[in-house]
Amino acid sequence: MKLSKKLCITAKKSFSLVLALTLMLSICAVSGMSLNVFAATSLDQKIYINLNKNKEWNGFSSVTCRFAQDDGTVLKTEKVSKDPSSGVFEATAPSGATKIELSSGVNFTLPEKTVAKDSRRIYLKNSNNTYKEAYAYSWVNDTDFNAEWPGAAMTKTSSDSDYYYVDVKSSHKNVIFSNKGETQTSDLGINDSYSADNALYDASKSQWTNPFIKTIDISGASGDTEFYLTTDGSFKESKYLSVEAPDKQSKATYKKVYVSNDDWKSLTKVYATFDYNDAYEGTVELTKDTKDTKVSGSVVFKGEIPAGALLRFHPNEHNLNGASSATSYPTDSEYDGSGYSDNTATYVKTAGGEGWTKFSEIDNVNYGAVVENSFKDNPNIVGVDATYFDYWSDYEQLHDYLQSQGKKNDGDIENYWYQFDNFNSYISDIASKYQSTWKYPLYFGNMFKGDKWYSTFKTHATGLTNINNYDDNYYYAVNNSNGMKWGGGDYNQSLQGLMYNRLDSKGDLQVINGVKAPYFDAEALSTAKYNGAKVANVYKSSFPFRTTTDDAGVTTYEFTSKNAADNIYFTWDGLTPTKINYGAGKQYGVQDALTSFGGTQGNGYGIFPFNNTTGKGSDAQKNDELNTIDTSAGKGTSYNHNYGFGIRLDIDFRVPKDGLLADDTPATFNFSGDDDLWVYIGEDSTGADAELALDLAGDHKEASGSINFNSMTATADNVFADYSTPSSTSSSSTTVTVPSDEFWVGTDSAYADFCLHIWQDKTVGILNDGAYFIKPYKTSDGFYKFKKSQLGTNTEFDFEKYMNTSGKLYHATNLDDFYGKAWTVKQDSCTSYIPGETHAVNLGKVSKKINNGVQLDPNKTYHMVVFYMERGEAESNFSVNFTMTPANNDLKVTKALDTGDVVSEISDDLKANETFDYTIKENGKDTSGKGYKLTKSDESISSETLSNSGFTLKDNYIADFDNSFKTGNDMTVDESTDSSNLKYTTNWELVNNRVGSIIKSGSATNSEFNLADPADKKAYAQLQLDYTNKIVTAPLEISKNVVDEDGKTDYDTSQQFTFAIALDFDGSGSTYDYKTYPLEYQLKEKGASDDYSSTAYRTPLDGSFTIKKGESIKLLNIPVGATYKITEKRVIGYVPYKVGNQSFDDGTLVGTLAETGNALNFINKVNPTNIAISVNKTLDGQAYSGSKFVYTLTGLESMDTAKLDADGKPIKTNSAKTISTNLKTPDASGKVEFKDLKLVTAGVYRFKITEALAEGENASDYKMDTNTWLAEIELLESGEVTAAKYIKVSSSAIKDKTDAELAEYFNNSTSVKENEALFANETTHGSATVNKKNQTGGNVSDTEFAVMKVSDKDIFTADDINTIINDASMKTHMVSKKTDSNGQAVFDNLTIFKDGQGEFTKTNGKVVWNESSDNYITGTSTYQTYCLFEYKPSEGYTPNYTLSYFTLPVEGKYDVTYNYVDGAITMPKASGDGMNGYVVLGLSVAGLAVTMFTGYAIYYGKARKKRRAGRRK
Repeated sequence: MKLSKKLCITAKKSFSLVLALTLMLSICAVSGMSLNVFAATSLDQKIYINLNKNKEWNGFSSVTCRFAQDDGTVLKTEKVSKDPSSGVFEATAPSGATKIELSSGVNFTLPEKTVAKDSRRIYLKNSNNTYKEAYAYSWVNDTDFNAEWPGAAMTKTSSDSDYYYVDVKSSHKNVIFSNKGETQTSDLGINDSYSADNALYDASKSQWTNPFIKTIDISGASGDTEFYLTTDGSFKESKYLSVEAPDKQSKATYKKVYVSNDDWKSLTKVYATFDYNDAYEGTVELTKDTKDTKVSGSVVFKGEIPAGALLRFHPNEHNLNGASSATSYPTDSEYDGSGYSDNTATYVKTAGGEGWTKFSEIDNVNYGAVVENSFKDNPNIVGVDATYFDYWSDYEQLHDYLQSQGKKNDGDIENYWYQFDNFNSYISDIASKYQSTWKYPLYFGNMFKGDKWYSTFKTHATGLTNINNYDDNYYYAVNNSNGMKWGGGDYNQSLQGLMYNRLDSKGDLQVINGVKAPYFDAEALSTAKYNGAKVANVYKSSFPFRTTTDDAGVTTYEFTSKNAADNIYFTWDGLTPTKINYGAGKQYGVQDALTSFGGTQGNGYGIFPFNNTTGKGSDAQKNDELNTIDTSAGKGTSYNHNYGFGIRLDIDFRVPKDGLLADDTPATFNFSGDDDLWVYIGEDSTGADAELALDLAGDHKEASGSINFNSMTATADNVFADYSTPSSTSSSSTTVTVPSDEFWVGTDSAYADFCLHIWQDKTVGILNDGAYFIKPYKTSDGFYKFKKSQLGTNTEFDFEKYMNTSGKLYHATNLDDFYGKAWTVKQDSCTSYIPGETHAVNLGKVSKKINNGVQLDPNKTYHMVVFYMERGEAESNFSVNFTMTPANNDLKVTKALDTGDVVSEISDDLKANETFDYTIKENGKDTSGKGYKLTKSDESISSETLSNSGFTLKDNYIADFDNSFKTGNDMTVDESTDSSNLKYTTNWELVNNRVGSIIKSGSATNSEFNLADPADKKAYAQLQLDYTNKIVTAPLEISKNVVDEDGKTDYDTSQQFTFAIALDFDGSGSTYDYKTYPLEYQLKEKGASDDYSSTAYRTPLDGSFTIKKGESIKLLNIPVGATYKITEKRVIGYVPYKVGNQSFDDGTLVGTLAETGNALNFINKVNPTNIAISVNKTLDGQAYSGSKFVYTLTGLESMDTAKLDADGKPIKTNSAKTISTNLKTPDASGKVEFKDLKLVTAGVYRFKITEALAEGENASDYKMDTNTWLAEIELLESGEVTAAKYIKVSSSAIKDKTDAELAEYFNNSTSVKENEALFANETTHGSATVNKKNQTGGNVSDTEFAVMKVSDKDIFTADDINTIINDASMKTHMVSKKTDSNGQAVFDNLTIFKDGQGEFTKTNGKVVWNESSDNYITGTSTYQTYCLFEYKPSEGYTPNYTLSYFTLPVEGKYDVTYNYVDGAITMPKASGDGMNGYVVLGLSVAGLAVTMFTGYAIYYGKARKKRRAGRRK
């Protein structure tokens, strides 16, 4: 920073600030306000400090806690030790503290106060005494700094300490440490990566280091509170206390819960780990609740969890394999968390889903058994979940379970047909509660009322709720297929509308909305009794479907009891089933007893799951000679037919796109059999709210129907009637709306080929047996339908049973009266159709759209619930085949990014942005178009589709392929890290999510596995493929060297150089941009023989660091493949030069980090600023350019300046001692310029300029300037140089002064500081004195003498002198003078050197005036020769013709005397022309002298004026 920083906060502003603060305090005092708006601790409040998650602090065994207020006032100091069991520090707070200053390992005495709120404390370790008077100048911009340069004086932490500190604004980002403005650091970014409010700079290392002082804000802490130091160095308040057990957290509210998961049944305990939104992590146990182990046929665990915590339930104590999704205790008030009851919140985890419900709302079924299947290893069998309902017969209630009623003889037929009176009464009792709405209850037994059996039927039927008018076949058909036969239909028709069209919210069958169908109410039936007797047993098990796959790859799933192709049976242990089995062929088949119920076609094979083959014949299979296998071992019962049962199948399935299979045929579900069958389809895995798709109810013989998933149509092939209210397929209970140009006639099964006989307009009729007939254009909804356009011009007709006039029913006239109406036609009658009185029957084929006709999403799993019930005895046929794909697997692929030791800021960025590409194949084939759910790290979920078999994951993402693939297929997953520039290692584990066990693992990018549960190939496979990528890191070494201007010579300097490093993790990609991070690094000091120090430093958040020549740093844990940009801050006096051999002129280097070899040597070249100091030179008042003098510039040592620091003490200059030089020759203008003076460091420099005579010169020839010049110049940080200022001082006055003592001249405000300096010297001038005597020795006055400059001695004669005298031009170049009364003439101020003005000489024997000659002013100092002669004698005297030649100095003297003697005139003519010539000569010489003197005086006077004017500026 500039040494000349200007004070920006004026006294006026300061006064305003003080005034405002005073006013604010006054207002607060008057109003009773408190300036402390934060809460504070209470006395003896416990504060727990957990440092275990931070690698820099977790090794301390003790810490010092200073509880303080916001202003830093310390209320209590406490040194606490780590609790060895919990690993935390416990401190006891005083009352009123808002923060804790936490420290450990500090090597100095902490200041009396902690750092105040909104401030930052900077410490300086000054162990090498670099800064004798330590100052810190901090700032954030040019107007916001702590004090004028050099800043604020730092305070020693103690008198004998090497540590200093200063408090600055927390907003200040930069600092310079200096020795009170002298020795100083570079501009340093304050390191905020260790602590937000404490920083420590080690001057001996020139590095920021960890002060191990942090502030914890406890102002919001309520009660005993724990604070965690996180990996990024910040403290986080926890909701929990790790000194307390996870199940006994005093700050938590615990709720009792159940956890249910069928797959954990072998475990005695499970675990809940919390809290994923808190720094605390604890695990509680949930133990098996033995009392409720039969609930849902699975183990239920119970325990307590903290409310509000984000947690996961998991089967393994030490890992989360097989864990639930993250969840929290439900906030609904309906849950009871205080105890274990029906309202206890229960977390249910199944293969199909997971979530919270009440304990009462889970499947609370006391199953008679949960029966495993024996076909799980059969590759050709797929099992689906099944619930078996065995309704107890009257005989069983009397003789025990499985003791079925057999037919003893024809006289025993009543008991044989009516085996379920008690169960029917149970049903009737339930129906009575809903008598007005549940109109058609279903009852069990062969309720035949024909012939002699009517009274028997009536005996058993009377009293049953809503048995209805059993004399009406419409009603009678509900409970006996003869009602259909006698009602004009046949035994193979089905009934519709007997059950509600949706399952309830738990997936239960309903008779009407809100009323469970008691036949499949497992919860009620499992415990129900009626008349003191049990009514049913309920078993949870599986049902097998045989698979076949054709050449097109279409797999059909089928079970058919016809001809005993497929059979199921239980293995028993007494009266308890232990296995459900599959058997193919008649040796496993059980024949029905159709012949015992009036059947004439003989017995067939049926589905009788509660019967077994004996291999020896019984009532159940007495005519079956092919039955050779005994499957009844262990069964303690008789072998008569066990009629009266129900089966519920739960099938998760998927359909292909558009509902079309690989061979482009529709995916279908097909059923044929007896008795009742209902198929519901929905999206919920429990069947909740599923829609009725296929309705084939009734006590019928084999009826059939199908579902087409392409057309989304469900079809019942032959329907007798629809009993729904309102009907979905008929008009039996709703108003009939007939188009105005149509009329409809209710159907009747007695009419074989209903038609109209016409005879008027025969053109529209069909000729048959000599007559013309019109057939209905359509038969549907229980009506024969006719259009007006069919009848032509006919106006009357006959209704006919068939196309023959012998079938006439009724003659109709006035045809127009029939249109727009529905009619009931009987023999000889035609009446209006009345809903509810006359029921539509024999509806034929009935189709309906399911899912509103919208095709199912191929990327979704749907749930089908099939209800099958055998209640009419006699036979039990069951044939199902379907080509949807059963969904019984869930494959999750997860991604975890292990960032290792990279700093948390980099870790966060990588986890948020790094993407990894995966390709998934099924049996080696493309999987494009398959769907999956993507769960992101923020728990958001989206539906996605595989493209090119690929998908992409980030850290903590899950791709959930719920039944996207077929169980048992071979899967391959390949990971690619090509989308990242960074380098990773890969590991994966395949986990069985049912139990959390690891199936296999690998360290390659590809994984291969079979999509099946390894323990049970037919079980619902729950696999999780966990990919973990660990970032590969490497160090980056940076060293510093400096060379001289030539780029070669080593240059030694202690200058600090500042760098900043920014990282970009995808190079030219768009995901990242260059960003700085607080990187860790190690230092190798100059001259260190060993490796880098073990101390790990850290850059500030801006990524800056400093380094000196000869030092190296090693930046640690940078991701390999990262692009780095290293920028060097410009320092005055140096320029970036090279990095190794690479040019570094622009000061920025971009590179990519490799795994090894990342060493960069940054070389700076000295780049001094060239300045010039100058002084002007005159000699005899003229600009002198000769070399008779030597000029010396001497750089002065550092000294005080007139500028003051914050304490009012002088700021020092930079030393210029190394900048000294000599010069001899000024330039042509007389300027002596000391050029190319090299300044490297910004600051003020001072110099001394002196002059001396050149060696070998005659000192007597000159009069030297007696002054010395002082000069001051400033090199600014910008590189600019201020103009030099000069001060003239007497050389004698400073003769013995030191450099420091010269400061008084610079700093004295009265010193004249000039813009130029001048050394003004003179040459020594001489004189020639003439004493004129007569021959008697008397003084002769008025004798005129002349002096002239000549080129040499003795070259002129008297004639030559006369020539000069007589030449008017020449005569002007001599000077003459007359003697005075004393006979004396003095020629003074004679220059001793030739001055270039000219002289007399002889050329070719002639006297000439030579205009050019040597000039001492321009550097040629040649002594001048003079010629003295008597020019004109005094009157009466004869002249003396002596020519006197002299060159000054003469024998070291600059004044010479000549004595001339003249005689009296005796010959008057002696004074003729010759004398006149001398007179002229003398006058000329005198005139020249006068001229020269006058010219000199004028010139010198002007020069003095200029100098005076210059000083005045």
